[in-house]
Amino acid sequence: MNIIIERLVLVAGALVIGLVIGWAVRGLVTAMETVTGYQDWRVACPPAASKTQSCEMQEDVLDKSGATVVRVAITNEKNKTELGLTLPLGVALPPGAGLVLGSDPPHVMPFRTCNNVGCIAVLDLDDKTVTAFGAAKDGKVLAAGLDGKVVAIPLSFKGYAEAARAYHGAEARRASWLWRLAS
Repeated sequence: MNIIIERLVLVAGALVIGLVIGWAVRGLVTAMETVTGYQDWRVACPPAASKTQSCEMQEDVLDKSGATVVRVAITNEKNKTELGLTLPLGVALPPGAGLVLGSDPPHVMPFRTCNNVGCIAVLDLDDKTVTAFGAAKDGKVLAAGLDGKVVAIPLSFKGYAEAARAYHGAEARRASWLWRLAS
């Protein structure tokens, strides 16, 4: 009988030690920002302690020299899905920026602000546009230069579906009460 009790105490002790180590490792892992690449797209999520921030899905379109020409970012702000375009300084502000998905007509959006990173235009994404984004095989960002000429910058959708699944999964985890309790 003493051997059984000793073994039960040993198993219970090992379980407690395992739980403590698991809790500590979880704390280290969730304390860091995570960025995961999916071909041309990536998903960036803030640390678990940042309860008010959300994950972001991004694509950087580069020119031949490796400089960023446009950054496309999809995020969730105040329970609304938004698409943000960041274009370099030197774009004509009055016409705004445009987004063309496949053969759909362009979504025109005004520039919200310009800072040292570039000029930012934001589009609230409705369900129809999110569906079109997921189904698109090609797309482009339209912007006018200071000379008035419109430039079409092609977007890549390589890895978009995988990034979208990861983004929505991460956002669902961040919104779950169990995740919030554990973090």
